[in-house]
Amino acid sequence: MNKINNDDLDKIYGGSLESVSGPIINAIVNIINVLEQAGFDFGSGIRRIVENKTCPLE
Repeated sequence: MNKINNDDLDKIYGGSLESVSGPIINAIVNIINVLEQAGFDFGSGIRRIVENKTCPLE
């Protein structure tokens, strides 16, 4: 096995995406999930208004 000197160690990069880390990907996925849920809720609200199946405000 060959020994690696310190200059060569500085040139080693790990992972397939060097600038995107796990927490960043997780945050993006969470944002997408929030937007998706907001879309479902908004669409459900529109459908209930159109079908006149809303709860009374009394």
